[in-house]
Amino acid sequence: MDLTGGDRHLVRAPEGGTLAPMNEEQRQDLRAMMARFATGVSVVAARHGPLLAGMTANAIASVSVDPPLLMASINVKSETHQAIIGSHSFAVSVLGMHQQSLADCFARPTTAGKLQGFCDAPWHEAETGSPILDGCIAFFDCRVTARHPGGDHSLFVGEIAAAGFTPDADPLIWYASGYRGLTPG
Repeated sequence: MDLTGGDRHLVRAPEGGTLAPMNEEQRQDLRAMMARFATGVSVVAARHGPLLAGMTANAIASVSVDPPLLMASINVKSETHQAIIGSHSFAVSVLGMHQQSLADCFARPTTAGKLQGFCDAPWHEAETGSPILDGCIAFFDCRVTARHPGGDHSLFVGEIAAAGFTPDADPLIWYASGYRGLTPG
């Protein structure tokens, strides 16, 4: 992999036809490079029985409009991953600038209190029973149609069963490992 165009770059030389494993410095550099990709901030959540699980995520992508499909990349070790597998559904709540504290809470490691209190976040349901955060600027309530391995994550593809948004809302943005807002221009 050769990423150029800036002051830092990463080259993984082939080792007998395969790429050499990355060392810790290369992993840190790659994380810093990936942090230069601005994304919206969302919470992916699922409910399996009485368990409400959610996590802050920015690896969300629109896959298709017809049929309406969305992809969420979820760490296989997370409670949210297990809840999605158990419920066969998930909801993505796109956060606004006013919801940074929720993004911080859902980004923390899972504890019994976090699971029980769901970050003290008010929520509602649409179609699948997955929790949708009140006050989010957009939501997508999805039924899982596919799961693909992606290293230490699973890529869940969900068909959108319900969705909504608030016009003219200010999104919470993640860039260079920090929160940002949009600057009119």
